Amino acid sequence: MSKLSRLIEQVEMAETLLSLQMEREQLRIKIEHLTNLIMVSQKVSLAEIKSQVKNTCSHISSTIDENLIH
Repeated sequence: MSKLSRLIEQVEMAETLLSLQMEREQLRIKIEHLTNLIMVSQKVSLAEIKSQVKNTCSHISSTIDENLIH
């Protein structure tokens, strides 16, 4: 195998490794973002249950409003 063909293989391998590393980092960022969204959603739900926050789109708020009207 010539030096040129080995060099080409090494460059291709480096390109593959860099691509995989970029994909992994993108997935890590997506997972971190989704985890943060889930935590915020759980905190809002907990606050709503404790009546600290009124979410006008939720079932709990609708039920409370109906009970107050009747």
